Amino acid sequence: MAKTIVWIIVAVVVIGGGVWWWTAAHPAANSNGQALGTAEQSSAASATPLPQGDSDQAITQEMTDINAQMNGLGSDTASVDQSMNDQPVPQGQ
Repeated sequence: MAKTIVWIIVAVVVIGGGVWWWTAAHPAANSNGQALGTAEQSSAASATPLPQGDSDQAITQEMTDINAQMNGLGSDTASVDQSMNDQPVPQGQ
């Protein structure tokens, strides 16, 4: 029984290593079939396109996006706090 468990663990590690190696050797590609770098992948995942540069418009847009994310974080925190303070409800039979 112990040998079987060891072989399963070894197989999972080998398969996981193979998947990791394959994904490292084959980076993600954009719609044109060009490979994306790490910085390009993170910017491609961005929800809203930001103006480039350090103009007032770019800074204002970035601050608006940060404020929206902070408001969402505050709402999430309030929900977690409320759920942590929930009292158990006795179950009827």
